Amino acid sequence: MNKFSLSGTVIHGNHLGRTLGYPTANLDLDPETPLTYSFGVYVVKALVRGREYGGMANFGIRPTISDNHVTVEVHIFDFDSDIYGERIYVEVVRRLRDEEKFDSLEALVTKMDQDRNEARKILSGIINPDPDA
Repeated sequence: MNKFSLSGTVIHGNHLGRTLGYPTANLDLDPETPLTYSFGVYVVKALVRGREYGGMANFGIRPTISDNHVTVEVHIFDFDSDIYGERIYVEVVRRLRDEEKFDSLEALVTKMDQDRNEARKILSGIINPDPDA
């Protein structure tokens, strides 16, 4: 997978991620951002206020809960600050999986827990970030 990056301003979403234990920075992408990514869940590095954080992101329509509106949501690991209205930069490290529609929010959270564990291993170097290597 070719790596890519994007940036945008953090906007308010529906705050469901926070209630599920996965608060996200919802991005209003810069107009010049090329939308060349495939919908799915990705391991990312996020640059916030000059500091880099690991995380995971969903690019797509959130089929379990959405009205088919395309969103970019970034869950930043070990981060809990109000950044609404701020610009963040996101570098994609690796694609984890396609978006999926789950039968329940509980099933979604279980999968997100697995995604987070795998993303942390990739970011720490336990798992090679290049799935073809």
